[in-house]
Parts: sequence; structure tokens; C-alpha cells
Amino acid sequence: MAKKRIIFYGLALLVAGTTLFIGNQINATEDPDMKEKVRHQSTLHTLGIDVETKSLKNLNTLTDMNGNHWIYTDFTERTPLDEKIGEIYSEEIQSSFIEVQDKIMQKYAQIGDQIPIILLDEELKEGTFSFTRKSGETLSFEIRLDPAKGKWTYQERE
Repeated sequence: MAKKRIIFYGLALLVAGTTLFIGNQINATEDPDMKEKVRHQSTLHTLGIDVETKSLKNLNTLTDMNGNHWIYTDFTERTPLDEKIGEIYSEEIQSSFIEVQDKIMQKYAQIGDQIPIILLDEELKEGTFSFTRKSGETLSFEIRLDPAKGKWTYQERE
């Protein structure tokens, strides 16, 4: 039952994400992957991480200006991260990780927003879910695993 729910949430989130962020793909150049990496590089810079585009590979560890290490994931390629969380924690926590992304996107995402990036600490307990709007504003949401509740939560915007 839990696996079916995880698959359902994953598919629903992928469809929602694809629909909301399709505007970026319309403007794709000959190398859309590089264009998206440049956009992610800009979002990361806003978050205090200066990185070369060649380092933007899923599950690579990036270091911010304070020396903190973060596991980088492109939202459209997040399946390995979801699986990694499932290997460490329960299926319910894995499902909750997918649900928290869905909640953020349903509430805040708009057509034309860049594809989100996920940064998690090396213990996969906390991080950020971030994307940049067409206007250049970067929205970043703190996400964290609440072990007492056994689920992921995020910090609402004021």
C-alpha cells in the first residue's frame, strides 16, 4: 500500500512540476541541459554557493560560503535522492519527502518559474527546496525531517 502511494505521489508531483515549469523548456537553446545548469548556478549563488556548471550533477556535494556541505539534486532528476532517503528511512518518511515538495509547488509555483533544486545535508535530514521566478526572485524553503512526527516539514513564507 505504501509503495503504491509513493509511486502515486511521485507521478503526481512529476506531472505537476512538469506543467508548472514547462515555460522554461519552451525557451530551450541547442543545449537545454546547459541552459538549466546556468540557471541553477544563479539560484545557488543566491543561496551562498558558488559552483561551476560542470559540478552540477545529481547527488554531488556542494559547499556553501560557510563551509556547510549540501547534496545537490535537480528536481526533474530527483528519483535517486528519493530512493536514497527510502534506503535510510521508512517508506512513510520517503513518501513525506515527496509530499512536502508537492505542497510547496502547489502553493507557491507559477508558470515560468525555473525548475527547482533540492539541497540536503549529508545526513538527509534538512535542507532547502528552491527555485527562481521569471522576475529573478529566488524562493527558498527550508525543509527538514521532524523525527518526532516522522515526516518532512517546510518553513512557510511570510
